[in-house]
Amino acid sequence: MLQIKIPRALAALGLICCFACQTPGSNATSTLTITPAPPALPRLTRAQYENSIHDVLGAELIAPASMEPDVPYDDLYAVGASVAKVSPRGVELYEDGARNLTTQILSKPERLAAILPCTATSTTDGGCLDAFVVKVGRKLWRRALTGDERATLVQTGLKAATALSGFQYGVGYALQALLQSPNFLYRPEVGEVDPATGGRRLTAFELASRLSYFLWNGPPDDALLDAAQSGALQTDEGLAAQVDRMMADAKLHRAVRNFADEWLQLRNVLDLNKDPKVYKHFSSDLGASAREETLSLVEYLALELDADMRDLLLTHTTFVDRRLAAIYDMPAVSDKGVAKVELPPGERLGILGHVSFLGTRAHPVSSSPTIRGKYVRQMLLCDVVPTPPAGLNTALSDEGTATTMREKLAEHVSIPSCAKCHEFIDPIGLGFEHFDGIGRYRTKEDGKPIDPSGSFDEVQFQDLATLANQIAQSPKYARCVTKKLYAYAVGRPVKDGEAAQVDALRDTFVSSGMRLKALMRAAALAEGFRRVGARDDSTAGVTP
Repeated sequence: MLQIKIPRALAALGLICCFACQTPGSNATSTLTITPAPPALPRLTRAQYENSIHDVLGAELIAPASMEPDVPYDDLYAVGASVAKVSPRGVELYEDGARNLTTQILSKPERLAAILPCTATSTTDGGCLDAFVVKVGRKLWRRALTGDERATLVQTGLKAATALSGFQYGVGYALQALLQSPNFLYRPEVGEVDPATGGRRLTAFELASRLSYFLWNGPPDDALLDAAQSGALQTDEGLAAQVDRMMADAKLHRAVRNFADEWLQLRNVLDLNKDPKVYKHFSSDLGASAREETLSLVEYLALELDADMRDLLLTHTTFVDRRLAAIYDMPAVSDKGVAKVELPPGERLGILGHVSFLGTRAHPVSSSPTIRGKYVRQMLLCDVVPTPPAGLNTALSDEGTATTMREKLAEHVSIPSCAKCHEFIDPIGLGFEHFDGIGRYRTKEDGKPIDPSGSFDEVQFQDLATLANQIAQSPKYARCVTKKLYAYAVGRPVKDGEAAQVDALRDTFVSSGMRLKALMRAAALAEGFRRVGARDDSTAGVTP
């Protein structure tokens, strides 16, 4: 296969625009008191990168296997993208990826023809190359290219086409420059002055980009870019029309799955590791099965049923394959992926009965009420769990007469330095003790009957069912889902000055019957979604 190499510095030569120079528009005022966050420069996450490649260049392309890793911040990779930096090795990986993708395209004429808007009449057909740059560049950079940017890319391509005696090589070099540019790898959100309010808002193209990576986890299509170009996207009516159109698109499914993947920390499930001597049902592919179970349930409830998101904790419906069926003591199901089933009442329900939660939030050889309780506090309630003091030994002692996890934790919490954290999280985590470290149901531990009772915010519960109901009905759960979704939508940490926006969205969420689609639509139309704070003078005008 042909290998094309382009100098790493080329992407920085004349290809970086002034991100603040975008198309202005108009936008309605609001009574909410919001202090928007300063401008951000989020980098594409791996999923966003892959979806961008597939949507623009072809679904059959194989995305680079190695890339700069995503980094979570406030538990979300979409938020981490706005604060993480790219290492020198990461720059090299982006270069390698651009070269590999271009090679895949040029290796098959039909792939090249699919992205070319014209047929070249000569090796140095500058008009056709310019048409390619205009079409594909607009989609990859998510805005119209300037005249200077187009000229630089076309000249780069023409030099390559002449040197290598082939028009396709000129396309390849221009494409590599597009893919290595910060204009593709980053989503600048510098903003502009809102002529209606005097405050600052995202530019039309910045808004289009934020909107598409929220609702599609991928790039804007032509219709959305056209709405940005015309200024229609900066009107309330135009924005609502695009949001409704996008939410009717099948790409909404991948966005919902990605949000669930980040919010519920399902990437960690792929690294599930258990001692096979202790857990006979463990295998290396269990993590992938468990992750798909939870993603499928979220997708089913949120999109197919448009259900109350409290059902995520309370439903007996789930999706299992043969591997999970064995753990759940259910009849074998089809070998063809996961199948929708109804769990019998009395044992497990909702995502808190899934292996993705029970197995990952445990030790390799035992359960862990502490880890499970901490997860519920942080991921489902957005509580702040105190950090253990530095150097504190958090291991449970094997000495003494305690043999069950409940007994060991009772001894551990008696240590003053351990009490504060454990009293906050252990009473919740003990509600999952009917499930061992891999998620199989049990009634005894060390020969003793298991007591799954505990307390949640000073209210007693008897078992998982009553605990799940208490969590689902808690006002903290509704606000936590809202806050996580809003942070995911804007792709940056939620600031104190945005509390009124989060509360307003929470109220909309609750009044809708806690339906995720209603919350997503409200977030996309929210004032805070469109606004941006003032730039820091120390970084004004700086491009990535």
